[in-house]
Amino acid sequence: MEEYHNEAHTEAHQDVRHDAHHDAHYESRKTVQRKGYRVVFLLAFSAGLAAELLLFMRAQMNQIALILKDDFRIVVVKNGNGKETNSAVEAGLRKIKGTLNMVFVDRETRLKKLKEDDPELVPSVLAVGGNPLPDTWEIELREEELGGVDAWRDAAWKVPGVTDIKYKPLEAYAILHALFYAHLITLGFYAAACACVLMAVMVVTYRKTPANLLKAVKKDGVWFLAGATGAGLSTLVAYSLIYPVKYLSPLWVWSGLPWHFAIAVAGGLGAWVLYQWKNER
Repeated sequence: MEEYHNEAHTEAHQDVRHDAHHDAHYESRKTVQRKGYRVVFLLAFSAGLAAELLLFMRAQMNQIALILKDDFRIVVVKNGNGKETNSAVEAGLRKIKGTLNMVFVDRETRLKKLKEDDPELVPSVLAVGGNPLPDTWEIELREEELGGVDAWRDAAWKVPGVTDIKYKPLEAYAILHALFYAHLITLGFYAAACACVLMAVMVVTYRKTPANLLKAVKKDGVWFLAGATGAGLSTLVAYSLIYPVKYLSPLWVWSGLPWHFAIAVAGGLGAWVLYQWKNER
């Protein structure tokens, strides 16, 4: 009887230790998960904030390029002493690769515009007698040809009746750089999205069966929510940081809602995939 009592006491003691160990392990796991939520939240917030600022810069670059393109013109001056007709010169200019649009501005129209824009300069211009201003064409190039504006100029010099060509080369370079930076940021977003999708596909492939995948989605959905919340909060913080600039510059542009929604979804998906990878390890 005493031996039996000792065995029962030992088993009871082991059960208590096992239960205590189980409870301690459960509490430890809950603590780790709570810390994990905070970590993925902060990671998603940081990545989302960087993405939001880049998105804002992309919108600004596109807007700057649009304004500069509307302002950029090549002014071709006609030789007033030449025998070529306006239609002949215009036809020659239209044949040059890259010409998008052209407007003829005669000397009388140019003098009228000068009187409106800078009336103090008119007496000095008319002091030489008559109207010395030449007939001109204001030419707009296609966007893809802005990088070859010098080649367009060289071709225009060969058109009979052209006596001068004026444009702002630095403005053309500014347009090209603004477009390049905007396209580069867009390409970076697409590359990051492809990487995120690839990680998700790898997790789906590892799960092998739809049942296992569905189980993981239901069980670990809170991780997606933590990441999406962090990325979504970054949108509000970015907006609060950027909004004051609206009163300093007329170029303030905020991207459309689908972009911000995509950033929030990417943050949630990244957090969920990260937890799946951690679990497998």
